[in-house]
Amino acid sequence: MMLVLFLLLLSFLLPQPAAAPIALPPARVTVATVPVATTTLQVASSTPNTTEPDFDNPKTPATPAREPEQSAQVPKIEKVEDLKITLNQAIESFNQQAAAQPGSINDRVRGALINILCTTESGGPFNSISSSGVIIDPRGVILTNAHVAQYFLLSEFVTCSIRTGSPAVPAYYAELLFIPPSWIEKNAEKIDDERPTGNGEHDYALLRITGATEPEVSLPPQFPFLLTALYYPTPGTDVLVAGYAAGFLGGISVQKELYASSAFSKIGEVYTYGTTTADLFSVGGTIVAQQGSSGGAVATTDGTLIGTIATASIGETTGTSDLRAIATAYIVRDFEQERGKSLESLLSSNLGFEAALFEQLYAPALREALLAVFF
Repeated sequence: MMLVLFLLLLSFLLPQPAAAPIALPPARVTVATVPVATTTLQVASSTPNTTEPDFDNPKTPATPAREPEQSAQVPKIEKVEDLKITLNQAIESFNQQAAAQPGSINDRVRGALINILCTTESGGPFNSISSSGVIIDPRGVILTNAHVAQYFLLSEFVTCSIRTGSPAVPAYYAELLFIPPSWIEKNAEKIDDERPTGNGEHDYALLRITGATEPEVSLPPQFPFLLTALYYPTPGTDVLVAGYAAGFLGGISVQKELYASSAFSKIGEVYTYGTTTADLFSVGGTIVAQQGSSGGAVATTDGTLIGTIATASIGETTGTSDLRAIATAYIVRDFEQERGKSLESLLSSNLGFEAALFEQLYAPALREALLAVFF
């Protein structure tokens, strides 16, 4: 009985998302005529060369980040003299350990951040767009928004490439691994809206890198990636927000002079999609609060991805905008409901097979729903 009362109280404390906040659309890009390229389905190796968790090998368990446990005991802090080494030796040892660590939180998050550029021929029925994504698996699985990934269903008219670096340059091609059918069903007619509305529900998708844009370049043994949080966001938590913000750039600048942006912030309000969980959360206004940041990262200070940028309330400046992100814990939960299998199970499978299965079973109807808006 007490548990029921607690859940009822929690449902009142968690604010519901607004009925129709302004979505954060990808940046529109005006381009000259661009030939539409096609890519061939490439199946990844079943045994990637990586020191990270091997998701293809069932003997190697995945190790997603989890909420740290609290301890009532105060750990004993050893003094230098207790270690029977000199102070200089202690300092040298510390420096060696620090040097062995990966880069700063900013470097790590930006290392897993990618830009998605989808272009169409001038005068075509679809807008060219620039947006963001985050690699969440060492084999090149990208988490982004559904309102970005929908363009991968339109490969007959649109060419999408994965760009990296600052400035962003073409690096890879990718294919659609999954997009929630529920999102397409509710939002297909908004694909040509200049400022689509939505609350972020089901607004996520997975892409899979299939090859390099330069034929002679091989894919790396593993991609830089971020661990995915399975716990829900807490107000007041320090986070780093990152994306390829392009709201103030013109079409040519987006193609040639687009740089990754990042800023530290804190988790503010949390929202729920009619449950008792914090599914959507605010990170306030920063330089990242621009068009083009859709699909970007919200990471905790230990480099764990806790959310993906999706919507924003639009202010006169980036500082007065309220950027909002979908919690990765919600994405993990909703993916299982939409796909019928867990995200961990998907990442433990042959990704090439999973992409081909999605194309065969899901994509035709979803593609038809999008094309019906124009034809």
